[in-house]
Amino acid sequence: YFTGMRMSIRRLHRPASKAKDQSQRGMTLIEMMVVVVILSILTTLGITGYKKLVYQARNAEAYQFLGAIRSAQNTYYQAFGQYAGNDNWAEWPLGPYAVESRVDWGEIAQDPIWQTLGVRPEGPVWFKYRIKASDDPARAPAAVFRPSPVGPWFQAQARGDFNGDGTTSLFEITSSRADVYTSNLNE
Repeated sequence: YFTGMRMSIRRLHRPASKAKDQSQRGMTLIEMMVVVVILSILTTLGITGYKKLVYQARNAEAYQFLGAIRSAQNTYYQAFGQYAGNDNWAEWPLGPYAVESRVDWGEIAQDPIWQTLGVRPEGPVWFKYRIKASDDPARAPAAVFRPSPVGPWFQAQARGDFNGDGTTSLFEITSSRADVYTSNLNE
């Protein structure tokens, strides 16, 4: 009698075991696709956020160094009654734009305008910087100076091409404008 009872208990126990195995079988295809979509969205947001932070750090260099150029130009103007530079752009550093890594500033002794201005960054740079100046207000670029200057003027720019597509980001200051003009930010 007890042996038969054991057998019937085993038979009852077996179906419960199969039901348990089916419930632990895993994720369905739809559940797996939902997980993949969620991970893709989170990855995209993470990469976008990271790029934004990287570009902000690079842009901070342009704002900081253009501020140093403005300060040096104002000091030069106070001492000599004119700004350092001429009608032609004095661009530094020479060579291609920095895309993957910063470019060494190098020696400024090769360029008399940068040497006269006496400003240089603390290390390698992401941007190419250029300066133009004149004593003649009529030579000021009309598209940049609104209203036209009434005396000596200067214009300084930071240009960068972060993605290497040929379109450059522009940061610009002038002797008559207190803010930094930007165009094509993070290109």
